[in-house]
Amino acid sequence: MNTRPILIPEYMKAFQCIGSECEDTCCAGWKVSVDEKTFSSYRNIKKSALKDELKKNVTRNRSNSTSENYAKIRMDKEGACTLLDENRLCTIQKELGPELLSNTCAIYPRVLNKVDRTVEKSATLSCPEAARLVLLNENGIHFFEEEEPADTPGFMNQSFSTAKGNELFWDLRIFSIRIMQDRATSVENRLIVLGLFFQKLSNIANVELEIQLPKIMSEYLSSISDDAFLTSIENMPSNLSFQLSVCKSLINYRFSSGVTSKRYIECLQEMLEGLNFNDDANLEEVKSLYTDAFEKYYKPFVEQHSYILENFLVNYIFKNLFPYNQKKFFESYVMLIVNFALLKLHLIGMAKYNEGLSTEIVIKLIQSLSKIVDHDLRYLADVQDVLTDSGYTTMAHMAVLLKS
Repeated sequence: MNTRPILIPEYMKAFQCIGSECEDTCCAGWKVSVDEKTFSSYRNIKKSALKDELKKNVTRNRSNSTSENYAKIRMDKEGACTLLDENRLCTIQKELGPELLSNTCAIYPRVLNKVDRTVEKSATLSCPEAARLVLLNENGIHFFEEEEPADTPGFMNQSFSTAKGNELFWDLRIFSIRIMQDRATSVENRLIVLGLFFQKLSNIANVELEIQLPKIMSEYLSSISDDAFLTSIENMPSNLSFQLSVCKSLINYRFSSGVTSKRYIECLQEMLEGLNFNDDANLEEVKSLYTDAFEKYYKPFVEQHSYILENFLVNYIFKNLFPYNQKKFFESYVMLIVNFALLKLHLIGMAKYNEGLSTEIVIKLIQSLSKIVDHDLRYLADVQDVLTDSGYTTMAHMAVLLKS
């Protein structure tokens, strides 16, 4: 039997869909694409009671279609898939079998990337069960190399070559994960160290980078346990007004394109009410509520559960082929911080609203926030443009977002 190499986080071995017991519906609130082969199979069904439903609810993409994005499944007015039964189970899988699921539905929440010859499998946190497995592992995320049958189904989200100018991929990826998993200091400090590292790389010519990289990585790996260096990070200035302004703008921008996830809207309402964060809000009052919630609820919880944020970041780095998921390394870092800053603001506001945090609250927030961010690539690209146009993409700005 022909096999292919795969690289997987440990949690992928344990993941199983929990079906109707799940608190969310995986196909609600986002566009579900159907590949050309599956669409053709649906059109050729002769006897199934689903024939008419498939014809009505699975329609061609008439613009910018590809073989993988050939058609789409119609959603109902609440953003849920029209092919679910009364128990929120997929009628296609129930009536026709898993082999007739579209590629999107068949692999979700798995994300497949191909790096050279190796298939990498991870999970998006927009699935509640995957989010629990990824985030609640106190020992952190570990990776395994294995083999699987070469004809294992599933389409690649990305195919990436470490040649052609990408030769430093593994060095930078492993370094980034090592920094994020070094528990000698807080998650925020680890992120600042990572940012200072990529800022330094941005000032080195490409022809020199490969030569200098081992020494630079060694210096920054040592710095994360250097008391004097960490003290200098602790003394960096904070600017809560800036953080609140940026994050509120990003939230408003996302809502302008529509949000259908009820779970996320519940989280957002708790955050806004907790911080009294509305259009007429007094900024000083919001800052006071934020600071109180941070000290009383967020900080104690995170000190006991920092592994949740660590796992969130490590999974992001692995799943998104960081730092090669943007045109420049530092742009990749900026997007990492944007995701973290949005998460942190929501958690602090929700902590104030609920007078505390629990793992259940954190899972609900990360899962629902991931659903509206990960499933809208246009939003992430637009965020990058907004920050760049505003001049908010320097290391100083990123440090302020992390320190506040």
